Amino acid sequence: MQPGDDPKAAIVQIAASIDDVPTIEETDAMLDELRKLPRTADTIKLIDDLLGIRSLLDATS
Repeated sequence: MQPGDDPKAAIVQIAASIDDVPTIEETDAMLDELRKLPRTADTIKLIDDLLGIRSLLDATS
């Protein structure tokens, strides 16, 4: 991570730009940012939830 990078801010920015159901690319971008954060229970749950959403998106495309 470069100085000044804030994964939490990046995740919020991505999520705020989504109008409806996120695309696979948007989901992947959020997962990339979450992977930069410490592995707390909350982070792991968010990653698991996003992987579930990604699986559903992959199955419907």
